[in-house]
Amino acid sequence: MDTNKLKARDLITTAIFTVVFAIITFVCVMAMSMIVIGYPLLASASGLLCGIVWLYMRLKAPKRFTILLQSVICALLFFVIGAGWFVALGILVGGLFAEMITSLGQYKNFRLTVIGYAVYGFCFHWGSFLVVLISRDYYIEYAIANGTNRQLIDTLLPMMNWQFLLLGSVLCVVFSVVGILIGKALLKKHFVKAGVM
Repeated sequence: MDTNKLKARDLITTAIFTVVFAIITFVCVMAMSMIVIGYPLLASASGLLCGIVWLYMRLKAPKRFTILLQSVICALLFFVIGAGWFVALGILVGGLFAEMITSLGQYKNFRLTVIGYAVYGFCFHWGSFLVVLISRDYYIEYAIANGTNRQLIDTLLPMMNWQFLLLGSVLCVVFSVVGILIGKALLKKHFVKAGVM
């Protein structure tokens, strides 16, 4: 019997907690975007808080393709609210890599779960940020078309550079790992019950 086969309960669990994951990410993004210097570090902040939800989902539905499904739903939600195709692409790529990495441990290896989540956060950050660096004019046009104030754009652009991209990349990995470790501490009894080391 294939224990990794998705069941209806797994799909429902994944869908519900993906929405929670997306809401927390969105709230973090909104909160950080209110602070000019925090804007380039949006993915880092969400990585810290969302780590708990990510880990809980891995414990409740440690099945094949759940991470990929979660990423598809998140990407669609962010695209619908106007985050941009580049953000959605970063989420999808991150989800694909996280799925492949976590599957190596049959979705029950804690270290691989941590690595997978860190890679997801890294790709989310690059997807949110890289387009500004490789096609600044396109980003400006896209942001204005989606209702972003030009004054805000002009304030942010000087900080949207390679240095902040690299700093954010490091912070994404660090915050993702810390978020997962906090989740493990909070969900200790679930780990014991699931037999996950």
